[in-house]
Amino acid sequence: MKLNFKTILSLVFILCIKNWGIAQEKPNLILIITDEHNFRTIGAYKEQLIKKGLKEMANPWGEIPGFDTPHINRIGHEGAILNGMYCATPSCAPSRASMFTGNYPQTTGVTKNGKGINKKANTIAKVLNNEGYVTGYIGKWHLAKDDAKPGWQPDPVYHGFSEYKYMFNRGHWKKLDFDGDHQPFIPTDKAAVAIKTADEETYTTDWLTNRTLEFIENHQKGPFMCVLSLPDPHTPNLVRAPYNKMYSTKDIKLPETYSTSALRNEEYPGWVTKKQRFKIGYDSTKLIKHIAQYHGMVKCIDDNIGKIFQKLEETALLDNTIIVFTSDHGDMLGELGHENKGTPYESSTKIPFLIRYPKAIKENTVVNHALNTADWMDTFLSLMNVKRKNFNPASTEGKDFSSLLKGQNVSTFENITFVRIDGWVAAVTDQYKLIFDAQQKKPWFFDLERDPAETINLFDDPKYRNIISELSSKLLDYGTRTKDDIVNTEKVNLQIRSNIL
Repeated sequence: MKLNFKTILSLVFILCIKNWGIAQEKPNLILIITDEHNFRTIGAYKEQLIKKGLKEMANPWGEIPGFDTPHINRIGHEGAILNGMYCATPSCAPSRASMFTGNYPQTTGVTKNGKGINKKANTIAKVLNNEGYVTGYIGKWHLAKDDAKPGWQPDPVYHGFSEYKYMFNRGHWKKLDFDGDHQPFIPTDKAAVAIKTADEETYTTDWLTNRTLEFIENHQKGPFMCVLSLPDPHTPNLVRAPYNKMYSTKDIKLPETYSTSALRNEEYPGWVTKKQRFKIGYDSTKLIKHIAQYHGMVKCIDDNIGKIFQKLEETALLDNTIIVFTSDHGDMLGELGHENKGTPYESSTKIPFLIRYPKAIKENTVVNHALNTADWMDTFLSLMNVKRKNFNPASTEGKDFSSLLKGQNVSTFENITFVRIDGWVAAVTDQYKLIFDAQQKKPWFFDLERDPAETINLFDDPKYRNIISELSSKLLDYGTRTKDDIVNTEKVNLQIRSNIL
């Protein structure tokens, strides 16, 4: 069959239009955030630590039989794992404010829990709404102005998400359900009671994941952004059957640093309240039970990530969806004689961050640079090719690290970030951590390669004077640029300046 010129031209035009459509297809974004998550409970991070010869650090509670996180691992194996992601503040609300606005907590005004986000804040949801995205939020928000509990469906003027029926402000409920009007509600407010009857439909992690699967199904024509914000594995350390009995306390040991006596004397840093510090003589039986339940919560989360993968595969959306697994802050979980968060130690400030997007990120990519929750918004919007008219990167304090995910600009990208809470502030790189605390007589300095357990203050070691000076200078610049009131406190500011050569 002969084709005339007009027919050929038409076919070429159609082919170009089709190819242009594919090239211009907007990616979806699924952001999965857990709460108070120790990164060492994720298999992909264990692998990273073992490669560095840090087997003990990879398994601080021992090698627990049968425990693994294959679905979370898959995100990193088929994309990137970031070894140096830190929260701007190791506390729920400040960290969340930074990740959704691209600014540090002192700029957002949310420097501690109980403070609501400003309604004028330009969140990532508000930006994506202007890009034609459906934006959905499912789970814990913790940034409502009135700090309501549970606070279902917070006012969208503050967050900008177009679908927020299953957003609640705060609380770590173990069971959720629908009432007669198909509105979400909490059947009982006592976790110890709720956990006895919670199942694969009503346990909070499962229930919220199921709502996420419905969101994907309903918006598969896209584009969409969906946040799944899970309250686990935060306390109370309880999980539904059968996860509550998956891991035996007899297979769990306390971390090597649990009883570090050197950190219990008068020189102990004043970084956390005494409530978060295990005292000598503390009955660790309870802690070991909590660790077993904690791993059960993580396993339940991982199984639900598997359901999300399955749904994305069924809807043919997997490779056009940016999938991120992360958390708002860590949990000491017995390390260095602590529980919960609030310290500058790795298990408190470092968070898991795994991202999959095969159109831009090669499988098994590893990023070691020190980065921050304040960097997320710029990075996600860059990966999504958001138009400059809808987002000006100069409006945020975060930095776009998409080039690192793509293997570009690695040697020239600045390897430093900053973490702060209450009276302390830290400058962090992939190897060093310098902490100034208004309550302390002198700063603390860790070399994470020489002392990965963070038990030795190397501040007085003369061989580190130059690096301490460099970090102090950058910390001072950061404090000036972001108006950090800790850096600019007279005592801390003088300490920082005195260490600049």
